[in-house]
Amino acid sequence: MSAVTRGKIISEFHLLEKKAKLLNIEPLEVYLIGGGNLALRGLKSATKDIDVVLLSRKQFSLMQNLLETPLSKLPIYVRQYRSQWDYDLGMSAKYLHPLYGFGFDVFVKRVLNKLYLSDSMIPRAKVPRDFEYHEFFKIHLVSKEDIFLFKSATSMERMRDIEDLIALVETGLDYEVIIRELGNQLSKDESLRSLVPRIINRVDILMQQIGTVRGLIRLMQYLKEISR
Repeated sequence: MSAVTRGKIISEFHLLEKKAKLLNIEPLEVYLIGGGNLALRGLKSATKDIDVVLLSRKQFSLMQNLLETPLSKLPIYVRQYRSQWDYDLGMSAKYLHPLYGFGFDVFVKRVLNKLYLSDSMIPRAKVPRDFEYHEFFKIHLVSKEDIFLFKSATSMERMRDIEDLIALVETGLDYEVIIRELGNQLSKDESLRSLVPRIINRVDILMQQIGTVRGLIRLMQYLKEISR
């Protein structure tokens, strides 16, 4: 699977805006998480996957139509997988770009059956300047704090995931936002407590890698308290 740079992500998203306009679809509200989010922020040079979260099955269907409908000289993504169930929460699909080979993963509200794109995350997401004029393919960057939480809970222990978390920590994070968001999600879904040991492990690795960070110490104290 090939990597995609910040410039290529911007170019592809502009093409998807053009395609959405030609198809005259209802506007898509796209929330970018993962490496694509970090690449657009300039926190990593390239990513192998673009991960987006949508808010409903209707938006999911619109996205499928946008990615798969053939239009001359505009991107047609190749679907690799689609979840079989028809209820909204956690629906997902995986695509590959036919020319550049990077992945494009789509989720509805919940990512990998773990954390949710919650109602409190949505107001923290910002529209990047590069996409302010988009009318049909609207891009929102989930906040750094929420990306940190998503990556801590869903990463597969790959070295590049740890590097992404380090890059986020080095920008300066509001750890109280992270703690409140995790508490909010745990209060609504008790099953998410199974993720706490994984997050503790990620934070422990971070502290070994970059030393003492007051916010990480505070986060670790909170995680240990709720894991008892």
